[in-house]
Amino acid sequence: MVTTVEVATEADRSVLAQLRHAWTGEVQPGDDDAGFADQFTSWMDAQQGWRTFWVAREGERPVGMVNLLVIQRMPRPHLPSGGWGYLGNLFVLPDHRRRGVATLLVEALLARAADGGLERVITHPGERSLPFWRRSAFGEAQDLFVWAP
Repeated sequence: MVTTVEVATEADRSVLAQLRHAWTGEVQPGDDDAGFADQFTSWMDAQQGWRTFWVAREGERPVGMVNLLVIQRMPRPHLPSGGWGYLGNLFVLPDHRRRGVATLLVEALLARAADGGLERVITHPGERSLPFWRRSAFGEAQDLFVWAP
């Protein structure tokens, strides 16, 4: 089956919520939240203009997602403002992993980042996904500081 990757639309909100719920079920099995769909919709409303979401589908079935948060740098005299991107929430359903779906999602996101003139895209991978990221176009960074209370 051919995998397609498209920018998510308003009609995909429930699809994104379902994929996020599936991801949560992997890391916290049995944790059901009846109000999650409403919470997710409110969160998406607040993200308008900051994030772009992509959905991967095999046929009509949604099988993965990713999003890009754009952080615009403050402009300086004689230089454009530029910006960074944060790649977040890359997720592919378990039965579709290791088929190139994650790679297609990341490639679509990076194409948008390049078209948008972003200077870099960062991500914070989980331990389980490190092999994927080490095979990707991303490299480990030494120049970031993190505050984690």
